[in-house]
Amino acid sequence: MRRFRLGILTDEVSQDAGDAIAFAKQYGLEAIELRSVNDKPVHELDDEAIRAVKALADNSGLTVCALSAPIFKCELDEAAEVERHIALAQRYIAIASQLEVKLVRGFSFWTSAPFEEALPRVAEQIKRIAPSFEQAGITFVLEFDPGVHACNARKVGLLVDAVASPAVKALYDPGNDMWDPDGELPYPDGYDHLAGKIGHIHLKDAVKTANGVEAVAIGTGQVDYRALFRRLAEDRYEGCVMVETHYRLHSKLTEEQLKRPMGNSFSDGGREASAQCVESLLALLGELGMEQRAGR
Repeated sequence: MRRFRLGILTDEVSQDAGDAIAFAKQYGLEAIELRSVNDKPVHELDDEAIRAVKALADNSGLTVCALSAPIFKCELDEAAEVERHIALAQRYIAIASQLEVKLVRGFSFWTSAPFEEALPRVAEQIKRIAPSFEQAGITFVLEFDPGVHACNARKVGLLVDAVASPAVKALYDPGNDMWDPDGELPYPDGYDHLAGKIGHIHLKDAVKTANGVEAVAIGTGQVDYRALFRRLAEDRYEGCVMVETHYRLHSKLTEEQLKRPMGNSFSDGGREASAQCVESLLALLGELGMEQRAGR
C-alpha cells in the first residue's frame, strides 16, 4: 500500500483539459497538475477558462494538486525580467487561490555564475515572494533543472535552507538528476539531500548512452524507482507523485521544448508516450504491492 497520490501533468497528454482528465481517470490516477491548457501557459488563462478547468476536475473527482509555473526561469542579472517574474508569482498565487491549489512550482534562474556565487542573490529574490506565499497558505516548490543555478537536489536543499521560509520547499524530480551536469545520483543521493524538505514530486526516467541522455518510460531507465518507492513508503510520504512524461514515441522533443514546455507542439504525441509511461509505472507499483493507496 502507498500513502501518496498519483497524478500527471495535463499537457503531457493534451492541451484539452477534458481529454487529459479522461486519460487520468482511465488509469485510476487521483490528481492533475496544470502547466499549459488550450495552447496557453496557465497564467495567460482568463477567469472563465480557469473556472472551466476547476469544474472539470471537481466533476471528475480529481484534485488539481499543483501549478507548474515558469517562475524564475529567467536571467538573474536582468532586473526588468526579474520584476516581471516577481509579478508572475503574484499571478500564480491568485490562480492557485481560485483553484484551491496549495502548490506552485518555480526555479532558480538560468545559470549565469557558479552556484556558490549566485546562491545569496537567488535566495534574496525567492525571499521577496515567500511572504506572499506564506500569507496565501500556498507552498512554492523549487525544482532542480540542468539549466538553472540549482541543477540538482543538493543545491535546491541549500537554497531552501537559505530562504528559510515555511512556504518554500523542494520539488524532487529524480529523473532531472539524469541530466545533472554535476552527476548527482538521483536516488539515494538526491533524495537524501532533500530529506524533510520535499513538498512535491515529479517522475520521469532516462538512460545514459554514448549519444547522451535518453528519456524512457518510468521504471525502465536508470533511476532506482523500486528503492525510491519503498523509501517513500517507509517515510510515509503523503503528497502527490506526478508523471512528467517528457518524451515522445515517434519524435524527439527539442531542447527549447524541454526548457520551456508549453502548447500544442509540446503536447503532440504525448498521449501515446504518457500511456506507455503510466502503464509502466503502474506495473512497477504492482510489483511492489503499491497499486492501491492506503485508506481508499
